[in-house]
Amino acid sequence: MIKTSLFADQEREAKLNKIGDALKVMEQHVDFVALADAVDEAAPRPGRERGGRPPFPTELMVRVLLIQQLFNLSDEQMEF
Repeated sequence: MIKTSLFADQEREAKLNKIGDALKVMEQHVDFVALADAVDEAAPRPGRERGGRPPFPTELMVRVLLIQQLFNLSDEQMEF
């Protein structure tokens, strides 16, 4: 049986705070902006002359890749 709670959001937030946010800890050690700039310099993105959806920011993608590799997560787990 699934337990439901009126305070599920607060309980989830409290649990995450207790565990700790991995991104906040990583920000103390990794300069994501500089790393994203280096990635953009090494592998520039193609132009958007043909239209389409704008790409995700490089900094966000670097963060996702780092978390995915550190915690051995699949793409589906990252979406969750």
